[in-house]
Amino acid sequence: MLQRIQSVYLFLVFVFALLFLLFPVASLNIGDDTHVIRLWGVSQETMKLLFEYNRILGLLSILLAFVIMILTIYTTFQYKKRLFQIKMGKLNILIHIIMVVSTFFYLDILKKGWEDFFSYGAAIVFPLLSMVLILMANRAIRRDEQLIRSADRLR
Repeated sequence: MLQRIQSVYLFLVFVFALLFLLFPVASLNIGDDTHVIRLWGVSQETMKLLFEYNRILGLLSILLAFVIMILTIYTTFQYKKRLFQIKMGKLNILIHIIMVVSTFFYLDILKKGWEDFFSYGAAIVFPLLSMVLILMANRAIRRDEQLIRSADRLR
């Protein structure tokens, strides 16, 4: 039953989690240099700049993004256990919230010295879109569960 709409939603959640790691979450314009801050694949110059700041929150965001990807794949293949899928979706939303909060704290710590030169990147939007997609997937799973229960009552 992988051809259901909730499988498409969950696949998009996986893609957005991957894009969150690869796209820039912020950028610093210091003089003529622009330092692009990604959670994964940071250049050596930017790494030297970030080394003095709290890198643990950035690593937590990376770890949570990988947990989200694994949990999303696992949830997709649990299509026979619809109520379990809904619970996994709620857990995935909770992990998304923790990831967004840790990322914003990380960027806030980084931003303290350079408010004038700091700007958020496009990757900040991906976890928020993912949460909406998980809610849509949970709604579709709940509709499937109601349809199956109504069909069982007719028997």
